[in-house]
Amino acid sequence: MKIRLRSLADQTGSVALITGVAIFMLLGFIALALDLGHMVMVKSQLQKAADAGALAGARGLWPLVLPATDPAATRNPNCASGESAAKITAHNNVVDGRNLSYDSEITVEVGRWDYDARTFHPGCTAESDAVRVNTRRDGVVMLFAKVFGISTANLSGRAIAVMGPAAAVGAGTLPIAVDKNYTDPWTPIVVRMTPDNTDNAGWFVKYPDAASAATLKNYINKDACPYLEIGQIINLQNGADASVMSAIQDKLAQGPIDCLLPVVNTCKFGQDEPIVDFASVRITKVVSTGGDKRVEGIVIPLAENSSALPGGKGNKGALAPPKLVS
Repeated sequence: MKIRLRSLADQTGSVALITGVAIFMLLGFIALALDLGHMVMVKSQLQKAADAGALAGARGLWPLVLPATDPAATRNPNCASGESAAKITAHNNVVDGRNLSYDSEITVEVGRWDYDARTFHPGCTAESDAVRVNTRRDGVVMLFAKVFGISTANLSGRAIAVMGPAAAVGAGTLPIAVDKNYTDPWTPIVVRMTPDNTDNAGWFVKYPDAASAATLKNYINKDACPYLEIGQIINLQNGADASVMSAIQDKLAQGPIDCLLPVVNTCKFGQDEPIVDFASVRITKVVSTGGDKRVEGIVIPLAENSSALPGGKGNKGALAPPKLVS
């Protein structure tokens, strides 16, 4: 019986064929990886444009401050301004080497964001506080995937941003509560050491903090005023000593004080009251000596305040900063 061995030369053709197929597959995977990387980049650019457009649009819904000469000016959202700001900002973003088209690649809607259901309701109303931006780029060229019959891809991005009245504030506000009947734009507020018929604001502390001058000064000097939100109970106080006034005066000497203050139904001293809203107030003057010690301020309409937390339930003009919600 004879055993015949095949020579190495007889296998050369098989090795060459396998090598050729392997190289072809490797190049194919590399090509797909390059095209996939390109698509990820374009998708990221579209999302960035949508995010920027939505944030700019939400901010554009509101003027930062209404004209002081027109206290009765509307405080409704400016839907046209929001839509315009969103489109311009999204257009200014470069996607795959060129700017997005206003007409065919950017869609903007103004509406209301439902925080509980986390849904967007399109339509311009007095309650509108959100802007939704859709971006798209059709026909993104695939350089290598054409080998597999894929020549282009359609990609998109979407974002929703909200900028509405604040429903809560964090540390950094002042321990002053404002009567809700005095929160119209440009209304002066006055806080005194003792109750006065002309006062429309007063001191407060939050349980379990002690109702004392030491607590109030701690709130002011250490930015330790507790987290506050609509519905929480605060205790209205009077009779603080002059050092509380001086603490605010020292703070005012460092620069203007714009802050969100809790609003209560009535500023009746020595009792508990629920927070019903927040008002944006600018402290303008402190008198810490003499017979009429007081803090004076003015309500600022539609003023943006960076200490505000996202909300949406307030309505006195204190705006939280714009925030992406989707």
